Amino acid sequence: MTTTAPAQPKVAVRRQRRWHRVVVPFAVVALLWVITAVAHAVEEPDLDEPGTLSPIGTGRHGSSDLAKLLSGRGVTVVRVTSSTEALDAASGRDATIFVPAPDFMHPAFLLATAELSGAHRVVIVRPGLRTLLFSRLPVTPAGSRWATAAVAPGCRFAEPAGTAATFRSTYTPFGEATAFRCYGDSLVGVWQGDTQSIVVGATDPFRNDRIHEVGNAALATLLLGEHDRLIWVDVHKREPTDVRLPRAPGFELPDYRRDDVDRTGTGLQTIDAFPPGLWAALALGLVAAALLALARARRLGPPVSEPLPVLVPAAESVTGRGRLYARIRAREATHAALRQAAIRRIATALNPFGAVRGRENDLANPGPAGDALVAQIATLLDRPADQVRSVLYGPAPDSDQALARAVADLDELVHAVLHVHAARSPGGAS
Repeated sequence: MTTTAPAQPKVAVRRQRRWHRVVVPFAVVALLWVITAVAHAVEEPDLDEPGTLSPIGTGRHGSSDLAKLLSGRGVTVVRVTSSTEALDAASGRDATIFVPAPDFMHPAFLLATAELSGAHRVVIVRPGLRTLLFSRLPVTPAGSRWATAAVAPGCRFAEPAGTAATFRSTYTPFGEATAFRCYGDSLVGVWQGDTQSIVVGATDPFRNDRIHEVGNAALATLLLGEHDRLIWVDVHKREPTDVRLPRAPGFELPDYRRDDVDRTGTGLQTIDAFPPGLWAALALGLVAAALLALARARRLGPPVSEPLPVLVPAAESVTGRGRLYARIRAREATHAALRQAAIRRIATALNPFGAVRGRENDLANPGPAGDALVAQIATLLDRPADQVRSVLYGPAPDSDQALARAVADLDELVHAVLHVHAARSPGGAS
């Protein structure tokens, strides 16, 4: 059988709505990150705010509950607001010094505490690398987590407190001055002469909203209740470095502060720690990613029919479409296209004056018009109507072998109809 190209061949081009496959997951992930970041920022205490980790702070991030617990145990809480006041209050007698914001303190403050006379314990909460370097503590940062976890003590020192929420920042002590390592190295104690320095990796045990969880209260009172006098350093802004502290070593400390010219003023430490150019670059990157996603998903809308740009021979058109369908494994679309062509050819042969072109949609799907065509073919070929209906309107094939059999059945039916109809027509071969 010789196939000829139609006058105006058309190909169905499926404009897939691919944009939602890229943009929607990207938007969902971005929204989750934004919600997580906002929740984390709200949950994280802001040391710049007065009342945060303060003995007089009654808010969620204050420490008034801890101060009351210590007072009930006979500990005198002395609140100071500068390094100089803290050194004066601790000089000459045994005391515990609590430093909840060590990165705001004068760089020489921790060095000066080691020179104080008497027995002292210095509790330092989440010190940064700069603070540890200037303090000359034999401790280095080892890592940090997104959120604090409650873990078992793992050391004899903290056994009375039990499980506590300290596991966030971890530290590694070195040298022979190590006193203890607890809670997965999130609580580390070292000695500097008669001064015991304890580094704590989280603020949770000291905050009003966390102190009553697990063993946080027991750990906080264990750390700060060693002596009957507690010097609570309540500082909420960075101290100037050009002030000479008493008892501090005699060397000049460089000023590592960065100018505020290239800082943002959002009040969030994480954002303000980086220059605005970085956040601008990240924003441009997100915009570029969104535009790229939209550009890759530019084909929008439902499937439409478009004419071929040029007329090509029927054999080349069939071969090209066949390879395209085979590549994308479009068995259903292939079967539907061949079945529609077979129905159109049979209907045109049986009803040459029946205006088949106007009834293509009715004949392509089961219905009254399709039932009439099936009955006419069954009568012509003397075959069961169910067999003809299965060939023309049966289910789509689910494998390549089934597709091959369905195409062969369609081809056989078309040839049988054309041969029998031509034989029975006036002037046809008998």
